Amino acid sequence: MLSLLEIAERTQTGPKMVEKEWDMKFFQTISHLVKEYQIKYPGDEYWFNMDDELVDRAFEAAIDFLVEMGVYCISTNRVVKFTKEEILEAIHDAPTEVIMGEGRDARVFKQRKIEGKEPLNFCPGHHTPFTEDLASLVVKNFAQIPRTDFIEGFNFPAIDGREIIGSPMEAYAARRQLAWMREGIRKAGRPGLAIVYYPINTRVASLVAGMDPDYGLRRTDGILLSLLPDLKMEHDMLAAAITYEDYGCFKLSGSFALAGGFCGGVEGAIIEGIAKPIAATMVYHDYIHYTGVEHVQSLSAQKILLQPYNWARSVVNQVLNTKTHVICMAWVIPTSGPGTENNLLESAIRCIEAPLNGANLYAPRHSRSRLNGGQTPLEAEWMLEVSDATIRAGLDRVRAGEILKKIAAKLEGRQPEQGYLIQECYDLVHHRPSEQYKAIYEGVKEELSKLGLAFI
Repeated sequence: MLSLLEIAERTQTGPKMVEKEWDMKFFQTISHLVKEYQIKYPGDEYWFNMDDELVDRAFEAAIDFLVEMGVYCISTNRVVKFTKEEILEAIHDAPTEVIMGEGRDARVFKQRKIEGKEPLNFCPGHHTPFTEDLASLVVKNFAQIPRTDFIEGFNFPAIDGREIIGSPMEAYAARRQLAWMREGIRKAGRPGLAIVYYPINTRVASLVAGMDPDYGLRRTDGILLSLLPDLKMEHDMLAAAITYEDYGCFKLSGSFALAGGFCGGVEGAIIEGIAKPIAATMVYHDYIHYTGVEHVQSLSAQKILLQPYNWARSVVNQVLNTKTHVICMAWVIPTSGPGTENNLLESAIRCIEAPLNGANLYAPRHSRSRLNGGQTPLEAEWMLEVSDATIRAGLDRVRAGEILKKIAAKLEGRQPEQGYLIQECYDLVHHRPSEQYKAIYEGVKEELSKLGLAFI
C-alpha cells in the first residue's frame, strides 16, 4: 500500500484542477460508468441485491472511477492520482480486522460475511452533541453495555461556560472531550475500553491535541478521519493521519455516499459508496468505515426514505465484503428521535439489514440530532437485540426482505418525529428507560417477534 508520505507528496505534485471542474468531471464520469456497467435499480420489491453479476460490475465500475478520478485535495487544488495496480494492492494489503482497547477490554473488530452467523461488532454511541454536565455520565451508561467494542466521542457548543471559538479553545475542548470519555469508561468499570475521538474541528491543532496516554487517546484508541463528499481530502486530516499512524491509533471513516449530489441517483451513489472507503483506506489509512448510501432528505430528517436506498446499501456492502478488506459498519440513523416508536422501527430496519449485508453496528443517532436529544442507551441495546434476533432466526435476504416490507408498510405515510431529550426518556442514574419508553419498546419488540425475529 502507498505510504501516507507518498500521498502527501502527490497532493503537491498531482495535476492542478479547479474544484468546480472536479465536481463536473465527477458527475460526468460517474454517469458514464452507471450506463457502461448497467447499474440499475430492479424495483421496490428488492430490499437486498440478489444479482451476483451486479456485484462484479459495480466493483469494476468503482475501480475504473478511482483510476479516472483519483482524490481531490482541497488544500492544494491538486488531484492525487492512482494506477489500477496501486488501488488493487491497497485493497489486498488492508487488514480485515483491527485490535482495539487494552487488558480485559481489548476487542477484535473485523470484517463480516454476507448473511453471516456470528454476532456483530458494536459501537453504541455517540457522534452526537451533549452538554458538559452530562458528559461522563452519558459515556458511563454506554460503556456499561457489555458488548460494546468502542465508544466514539461527542461534540458540544461550550466548554467551561465559554463558546468554543478558534484553535486554542478547540484544542482545549478536544482534550476535555477525551478526558470525559476516559472518566466515563473508568466509572463503568471498563478502563481499557477503546474510545474514538470525534473531532471538535478538522484543523490539525484540534485533531492532534488529544494524544495523551494518561488522560486522552492511548495507542489502543482511535480517531475519526473521513473523506469529504465527492472524494475530497484535506491536508490537516492527512497530517493527523500521519501523526496517529506513527503514534499507533486505529482510524475509521465516514464513507457513505449521498444520493442527490454530484453522484446523481442511487446507481451513481453505489459507485461512490464503493470507491469512497477504498480511497479513504489509501489516503488516510482508515480501515473501519461506516458505509452505504443515504439521501439528504433523510439525513436532515425531512422525510422517512427507505427504498431504493436500502437496496443500494446492500449492493455497496456486498461488494466491499466480497471484493475488498474494508471493515464495514451500518450507521443506524433514524429520522425520528429517541423515545418514539418511529425511531425503533427505523432502527430495526437497519439492524435487520446489517447481518445480511455483513456490516457491523455503529452509533445509533437521530439524523437531525439536537443537543442532549440524539440517542439513549436503549437504542444501542435495541440494535444488538434486533441483529442477534435476525441471526438467531436464520433469516436469509429473501425472508428478511419480506419482513422489511411489512415494517415499511407500518411506517408508510408517517412523518419524522423530533423525539425527547435523553433526560426525558432515560434514567442515566439507574441505566434504564422511562416507563413510557419501555412500554413503546416492548410493543415494537412484540410486533417484530410476530413477524419472525427470534428474540430471547
